Amino acid sequence: MPSIERASQTMQRQQMAVVLVRAIKEIAGVDLVAEYKKANFVTEIGDLDKAYSAEQRTAIVALEYAGITNVAHFNPGNSVTRGQFASFLYRTIENVVNNPEAGVAAVKAINNTTVEVTFDEEVDNVQALNFLISDLEVKNAAVKLTNKKVVVLTTAAQTADKEYTVSLGEEKIGTFKGIAAVVPTKVDLVEKSVQGKLGQQVTLKAQVTVAEGQTKAGIPVTFFIPGSANGVKTPVTVEAVTNEEGIATYSYTRYAATNDTVTVYANGDRSKFSTGYVFWAVDQTLEITEVTTGATINNGANKTYKVTYKHPETGKPVSGKVLNVSVKENIDVTVDKLQNVTVNGVAVVQTSTNNTRAAQITTDSRGEATFTVSGSNAVVTPVVFEATATNVANTYSQTYTSDVLQASAAKVTFGAIQAAYTLEVTRDGGEVAATGVTNGRKYNIVVKDKDGKVAPNEIVNVAFNEDIDGVISTVTSAQFVKVEDGKQVGYEGKKITVRTNAKGEASFVIGSDTVNSYATPVVWIDINNQSGKDANLDKGEPSAVAPISYFQAPYLDGSKLVSYKGTTETDKFAGGEVATFKVQLTNQSGKVVPNSGYTTKDVTYTVYNTGANNVKVGTVEIAPNRVHTVVAPSGEITVTTVDGKTSSVRVLATGVAKEVNGNKEFAFTSKEATATFTSTSEIPNLFTGDIHSFDTDKETVVFTDGSVLKNAVKYAGETDKTYVYRNVNGAPLSKDQFVNILKGAASGVKITYEVKDNTVTFYVVSVNAGGTKPVDIIGDKASDATAVTTAKAKVTVTPNISTLSTDTAENKRLAVQSNVVTEINDPSVTVSVVETSTAGTYTVTLTKGASTATVNVTPKFGQKVTAESITSSLAVDTNGKDLTLNIGSALAGFTIANVNPDIDNAFDIMAYLNNNAITIAKAPSASTEAVELVEKTLKIYFDAQATGYVKESFVATITIDDVTNRTLAITVKPTP
Repeated sequence: MPSIERASQTMQRQQMAVVLVRAIKEIAGVDLVAEYKKANFVTEIGDLDKAYSAEQRTAIVALEYAGITNVAHFNPGNSVTRGQFASFLYRTIENVVNNPEAGVAAVKAINNTTVEVTFDEEVDNVQALNFLISDLEVKNAAVKLTNKKVVVLTTAAQTADKEYTVSLGEEKIGTFKGIAAVVPTKVDLVEKSVQGKLGQQVTLKAQVTVAEGQTKAGIPVTFFIPGSANGVKTPVTVEAVTNEEGIATYSYTRYAATNDTVTVYANGDRSKFSTGYVFWAVDQTLEITEVTTGATINNGANKTYKVTYKHPETGKPVSGKVLNVSVKENIDVTVDKLQNVTVNGVAVVQTSTNNTRAAQITTDSRGEATFTVSGSNAVVTPVVFEATATNVANTYSQTYTSDVLQASAAKVTFGAIQAAYTLEVTRDGGEVAATGVTNGRKYNIVVKDKDGKVAPNEIVNVAFNEDIDGVISTVTSAQFVKVEDGKQVGYEGKKITVRTNAKGEASFVIGSDTVNSYATPVVWIDINNQSGKDANLDKGEPSAVAPISYFQAPYLDGSKLVSYKGTTETDKFAGGEVATFKVQLTNQSGKVVPNSGYTTKDVTYTVYNTGANNVKVGTVEIAPNRVHTVVAPSGEITVTTVDGKTSSVRVLATGVAKEVNGNKEFAFTSKEATATFTSTSEIPNLFTGDIHSFDTDKETVVFTDGSVLKNAVKYAGETDKTYVYRNVNGAPLSKDQFVNILKGAASGVKITYEVKDNTVTFYVVSVNAGGTKPVDIIGDKASDATAVTTAKAKVTVTPNISTLSTDTAENKRLAVQSNVVTEINDPSVTVSVVETSTAGTYTVTLTKGASTATVNVTPKFGQKVTAESITSSLAVDTNGKDLTLNIGSALAGFTIANVNPDIDNAFDIMAYLNNNAITIAKAPSASTEAVELVEKTLKIYFDAQATGYVKESFVATITIDDVTNRTLAITVKPTP
């Protein structure tokens, strides 16, 4: 037999439902699930979706159908004790197993004066049914409005736990146990101010509070709404019964713009009541909407709302309406409960008549107004309520009362997003550190947000727990150490702040000059101060306590492998620089011990090439992913990269340090160091330089620092990166706008290139401030190709070249090249000419940038113009003073040039050219006109040329006997 104690063990209500339904089917042969489905029974239980399985959901509905349960919320996942289960089982037996009409009706007491009878079919005429209850008066029988298969019996007050039998006429249909009347200790309207639209229902809710151990379900409460004297508002007095949650509801509507005062009270005790108000209008009179979305706002930030006010009778916007804004949490509370918020800059509060402040807003022509709530570490419910005019003109009361028209927004939380952050702090090295500012101990911090992602740019406060723990007996002489360029340069006090990098990491160093001292760093993020630098650690702020460090005088404790650039310790080198690796003996802080009295020789080094290009260890070249081991008699090795390219190495060292003036030895094993070599042509993560060129196909730019062209970097096109562009004023640019700046520049463009995590940013520093215009690789290709194509079209395939066919091969080649240059007339296109294997045929190559074109030409080389091909005549000019010498030829393109008189005639005449006619006039110093010259021989020199003919120099000899006898002869000018 089970023990009494096991009656307190629990099972879930949904499990209980399945057990009961299965038991009914097995014992009574009644399939409640099949019956309720056949009867098209509609459940009124609102939380069926919380049941875990379909079987559990159907079992719960079956119990409701059989009258074993009748609640608005069944709470499937809640537990039920075995004692409570026994009560359910008893009702099951009485309502179903022992009920001869179990398939016809179910009986259940709802409260002290209400019993429900559920039928399989809808009840059409309840007056025809004669319900009787043994020893209990049935005062009324009515069909339930929400379920016509249920008849609600109103009874006299029942005796608690007394068993009653319900009969329909002479036929017994079920039994139930009487329920004791429960009088609530409190009745309260859930919403005391409600806005209603005319013709639409408003639902009022009353919440009851009962003594401990009493049920909240089935308690009758009365809603009373008075009418109006003119009959426009009909009075309402209605009784409603609470559900398992102790909530009774009543819904009603009005058809005229008016206000109702609602009173709800307990039927058994009229003194337990609550009053509320319903404001009826054609549309919602007062409405709040969010402008800034989100239920959680960071401390110090704002959340903005929009308020709309409409006339209750017309529904049109009202301008000039004065409204108050406050927060419910600051109304009618003690000052210690006030939330730290402001509305439009006003610290809203209502703790007394003399301490009441609300923010007042006024609607505009659209009936709208806005307000902004700001706060810190607060949870508030904004409320807008009608402001009532005071006796002073144009002033309005700021006091909140429950009977005024009002509207509330959803709760909003103001808090630091950092409140959910976590901090991890670790110590480099052991717990014992060496004294002295250059020794100390380094700590590392990692900050993560609520989602476990690293938190960059976060300010972390750091102090010593011994200083801030409030315990007078714990003190520390330690201080934080200032680090500049990787060197520990001095102390900087007892409290500091550090900022995390892009990886959410930060570090600090502590030190002490006192032997046998100790310190325990504590780190935290301040969420009370907007600067993030409040020196006080407050409860609730994310924090972490670091491992303790003890300080002792320095002593030899270990060794480390160090890489040097000259005498400077570093692990970063430019391509081509030499990295020297040495083993150094260290103290307990991991710092080098000078003058240790030990030597480290014959050290064995193992060098791993972890980079992408070859490196050299001494004179030995090592390819990527290869290893080289060497013994260094001097105790050190040198490493560099081949051709100054980018690479990296990991170096291990083992050996024995020996005492110089003794026999002690100090073995060190597998000490490790790394070094990276960066080519000078590589771009670091932060670089400023001029743009040498850009390629819009590859989406790359090439920087130059004035002397070295850097490797091309992407300005777009990588899916795992975010690209950002800023103009000279810092304003954002699109990718196309950025490229257009490069294309449109008349001279140099200077850019700062920055890489942070997966974000690549290009900051335009200056445009057209000097320097060379960026080269548009793709754009120039197109224009170069056009220029070459245009030039090729201008080249004559069989040109006439005036160079003699008997000239040298080189002169003829140069003549062809000169002819092509003249034809294309584009100095940006380079012309080169070579004679092919076919004599007399030349290949002409035209080049601009990367664009080239070739064309073969077969020129016709010419011969010299001869005197025999020239015709000439001499006549007196129309002015009667000068002589005109006409020179002509049948040769095509015949022209003359370079006309000059012989030096012997220079005092008598001058000659000048007019087309192919030479005018001979007297010289400025002569007194005789040309036509009057006698007994003279004149010589006029000129050059003649024709198409396809080589230029030749000639002399025209004019022999003058007298003014009527002049002879003319044209001959080739003798070679001087």
